[in-house]
Amino acid sequence: MDEARVNAAADRQEINELLMYWGQARDRAEWENLRNCFQPDGTIDIAWISGPASEFVDNSAERLAEFKQGEYSKHVMSPGRIQLNGNRAFSQCHFNHISHVIVNGHEFDWEFWGQFFDLIEKREDGVWRLFNRTMVYEKDRLDAVHPDALLEGYFDDTDFAEFLPEVRFLSWRLKKNDIPTANNLLIINSPEESALIDDSVNWLVSKA
Repeated sequence: MDEARVNAAADRQEINELLMYWGQARDRAEWENLRNCFQPDGTIDIAWISGPASEFVDNSAERLAEFKQGEYSKHVMSPGRIQLNGNRAFSQCHFNHISHVIVNGHEFDWEFWGQFFDLIEKREDGVWRLFNRTMVYEKDRLDAVHPDALLEGYFDDTDFAEFLPEVRFLSWRLKKNDIPTANNLLIINSPEESALIDDSVNWLVSKA
């Protein structure tokens, strides 16, 4: 195996470790480790925030601190499909978010699926870190743990037609917590997803 292939394999391994580490740090409330997954000027675009990664880390810490007894969340990450160009990389990885939440005293298992589209850079310190992370949403579901305990008409105060079908329960959850949905939320197989892929590849090949 030639040196270029060895180096590329090492880079892909390090990037996949970064992807997995991000999920572990987020779920274990290791906030400085999570912050270290991003470049200092890193950004993130997901359902509830579009902006600096530092704000995402700070807000995540606040939200996990507000979890009720028995609530939890977990990010299950897949390895990435990684394209390399020098010290830049574009990665696409599947992920599954699993949560147990309590709303108005009722327990729900809530789950959603999607992909992370990541722009990743290795800078002067030689460490791969996220420059931008964008979530593309695929589907979600919500299951009552004790459906017999839900009063008839429990969801009647919610107009689910106002939400995108792919994220109807995520949007319901955000609304229940008075958290506005980001304006640029992306859905799978949409023109916006295609544009994101094009922009990501252009960023990758435009490396100086």
